[in-house]
Amino acid sequence: MKNFLTVLIISLSITNFYAQEIPHSITKSQVFKDEYKHSSIVLVEDDGNDGVFIVRSYAGGLFSSGAGYYFEHYDSSLKLIKEYEYEMKRSDIEKYGSILGVIMNGNQVSLIDFVYNTKDKAFVCSALTSSINEFKFNKKELFRIASEDVMKSQWFGDNQFDGDSGTNFIVNEDKTAFAITIDIKDKNTETHKVFLFDNKLNKNIEHNFKRDIKDKKFVYENIDVSKDGKNLYLLGKVFTEEKKKKKEGGKYQYELTRISNEGQATQVFDTDEHFSGSLKTIVFQDKLTCIGFYSDRKDYRFKGISYFELDPITLAIRKSKYNPFTEQFIIDKYGKNKDKELKNLSFRGILITQQNEIVFNAEEYYVTSHYQSTPNGGGYWRYVYHYDDIVSAKMANDGSIIWARNINKRQSTSGDESYISYTSTIKGNDTYFFINTGEKVKKLSNDRIQFGQTSTKRSNLNVIRITPDGNFSFQEILDDKANEVPFMVSDGALSKNSVYFIGRKGKKKQLLKVTL
Repeated sequence: MKNFLTVLIISLSITNFYAQEIPHSITKSQVFKDEYKHSSIVLVEDDGNDGVFIVRSYAGGLFSSGAGYYFEHYDSSLKLIKEYEYEMKRSDIEKYGSILGVIMNGNQVSLIDFVYNTKDKAFVCSALTSSINEFKFNKKELFRIASEDVMKSQWFGDNQFDGDSGTNFIVNEDKTAFAITIDIKDKNTETHKVFLFDNKLNKNIEHNFKRDIKDKKFVYENIDVSKDGKNLYLLGKVFTEEKKKKKEGGKYQYELTRISNEGQATQVFDTDEHFSGSLKTIVFQDKLTCIGFYSDRKDYRFKGISYFELDPITLAIRKSKYNPFTEQFIIDKYGKNKDKELKNLSFRGILITQQNEIVFNAEEYYVTSHYQSTPNGGGYWRYVYHYDDIVSAKMANDGSIIWARNINKRQSTSGDESYISYTSTIKGNDTYFFINTGEKVKKLSNDRIQFGQTSTKRSNLNVIRITPDGNFSFQEILDDKANEVPFMVSDGALSKNSVYFIGRKGKKKQLLKVTL
């Protein structure tokens, strides 16, 4: 009887998930045309006067080579005040160049460039810095590493490629510091060169991270930068000989390392009899947490959320929990209570509420391949990228689940993935998701709904809101018939209570601001 009442209450709450008014405002820029077809927002900063400073990267297509950045200043109505184009040009001795990220310090903006210098046979990292009032870029070298020391990435072919090859760029929560990591070549020892800079481009840490284990036995998970910009936290998944002998659970251990000016300290923790295929580090306030999905069977079939809390200085483990998905979540997903696990979950982002609760988001993502025959007897493989259900869970300060919800969605594409998937944000204690759909919202069994396929020809923008108690509603906020361009919903950029999207149809573009 108790289970029946629980299911009845949950089912009644689901029936409230219909279109409702969600307070918001819409602002659009004028439709404009760029010389280059492909463009995406890489930085949005409030200008202090209700306007916004936007940096967009661009790249040429098949018939128009070139790459660079548009720097644009808009007022509160998204009317363009000032613009500047910076085209990336390399010298004859510079190869395999890449902008790792963009960082701002007041009215100074810096492009962090990483390039291979063929003359010096070294990888050189530089900052290209300019005032946003008068665009004149100056170059400052941040560091360089001899080519022979760097584990080559896919730039140089697959023969030297491993899972954590290449370079990573990470910015802290307040955008006051950034880290760069480079995988260093060493077959017998996992080695990364780690740098930490503040947003004034002062180097605060240069450190060689080493783990006495073969490179392929160490899986680099992620790195996070503390809010004060003084500590780095590097998380790795390590396959040791000792863990190889385990009878249950994953045959590996997680190792979290704090890197500071004093050196490094490491905490080792195991996921016991459970499988935790991947964990993500989150550092905020005075807490250091690692969160991920776990399974009792295989790494790719998930049953709940694992939570570890550590002291940010000593790395002592304060709490560890394994939270099974809630009954509410199972009904969202399957329509009734099923003892069934979830697979193909891909981490999409972590948000922090005003009460320092964690909202953990993921999406069912997978790729299928299809062989297409041609009339001449040949053929080719076509790859389809699937972005299905959204999984969202809010974690309390003690690591327990406050709510977990599944938003049913079926979307796939063989082309541009920017128009599907979603962007998520928080205002107050409400969680919001922005998604496109080209079809009417589909009703499923057990009072559930499903968001369907979208395309550049038919793309309606919706917002979904999950309240602090886990109830949610949705609203269509833009109909594609009222838009000249479809908006790239997966590439939203956040600033204060607004989310910015860029729309594109050919070379025709438009900016959209949704304020909650």
